[in-house]
Amino acid sequence: MAAPAAVAPLRVAPSAARRSTTAPAVRRCYDVLDLCRGCGITDFTDGKYADDRNDRQAYLAAQRRQAEYLLDQVDCRADSRVLDVGCGYGRILRAAAERGARATGITIAPPQLAAGRAAGLDVHLVNYRDLFFDVRFTSWQHAFTGVIANGSLEHFVQCEDAALGLADHVYAEFFDICRRLLRPGGRLATTAIHARRIGQVNPADLTAGPGRWPRGTLNYHAANLHRSFGGWFPEPGQLERCAAGRFELIAAEDGTHDYYLTSEFWMRQIKRSLALNPRSWPLAIRTFARRPVATWHMLRCLLWDESWNYQFRDPPPAQLWRHTWAVVS
Repeated sequence: MAAPAAVAPLRVAPSAARRSTTAPAVRRCYDVLDLCRGCGITDFTDGKYADDRNDRQAYLAAQRRQAEYLLDQVDCRADSRVLDVGCGYGRILRAAAERGARATGITIAPPQLAAGRAAGLDVHLVNYRDLFFDVRFTSWQHAFTGVIANGSLEHFVQCEDAALGLADHVYAEFFDICRRLLRPGGRLATTAIHARRIGQVNPADLTAGPGRWPRGTLNYHAANLHRSFGGWFPEPGQLERCAAGRFELIAAEDGTHDYYLTSEFWMRQIKRSLALNPRSWPLAIRTFARRPVATWHMLRCLLWDESWNYQFRDPPPAQLWRHTWAVVS
C-alpha cells in the first residue's frame, strides 16, 4: 500500500460547541456548478478509468466504476446502511440502492437537494459538522455500516483555517464525526486531492485572489481555485495523522491520472455545450443572473485559465488519493 508519508505532530484546537457555517465560497461554488447539468455533467469527482480512452462513453463508465469501487470499499451489500457526505446529484446513492442497501446523502447545495429528492433519493440539506447539533439527526449515531466522502473533503478546510493552523483540527473533527456515525466494524472511504509536498503553497498567499500573482504560476492557479471553489488540500500524510486513534488506513490508491482524464473531459464538454448546444443556455443564463461575479470567475477559472486542469497536468502539482479507513475499536 503506497500511503503518503507522515508529517509534523497533530495540532488540534479546542472544539467549539456551536453549529458551523459553510464557507460562502463553497456555497457559491455549487450554486454556480449547477449550470453544468445543462452541459450533461452531474458528477464533480474523479472517475475510475479502465484505460486512456476519454470519450463520453468512457467518462460515464469511469464514473460508474468509481461509485462501485467506493461501495466495495465500505462493503456495501443488501443489509448495509451507507451515508454519502457531499452526495452531489446522487450517483453513489443510486448505485447503493441497486445493491439493495439503504443509502442516505447530505449536501450543502440546494440545487443538489432538489434534484436528489425529485429522483426519490434520501437527501438532506446539512453540513456534516452540524449533524449532532440537529435533533433531526441524533438517531444517526452509530447507524451506518459505511460512510463515503467522495471529493467533498477538499472543501472542509479553508485557506484562512490553514493559515491559522486549524487544518488538523478540522480533519480530526471529521474523523470523530465519522466514527460517531459508524457502527462497530464500519468503514470510511474518502477521495481527496492532496498537495504534492508539504509546504508547497502558503495558504496566507491565496486569500487576496489570483491577481497578485503572475498568470500561470502555481500560486496564481491555487488562488484562482480558492476563489471559485473554496477549500484547501491536505498535505501528504496529514489525513492519516489526523485519523490516528480513530481510524486505521487500510488501503490507499493514487487516482491522479484518473482525475486528469476526468478534468480534460469536463473542460471539453462544458466548452462544447456552452458554445454549440442551445439546451445548455437557459440554465447558464439563470445561473449568471443569480450569481454574475461568481459565475464569471468560475468560467474563467475552468475554461480560460484552466486552473482546475492545471493541477493534474504533467508534472501535476496535486495528487488524488483514494483512501479506505477502518474504525479503531
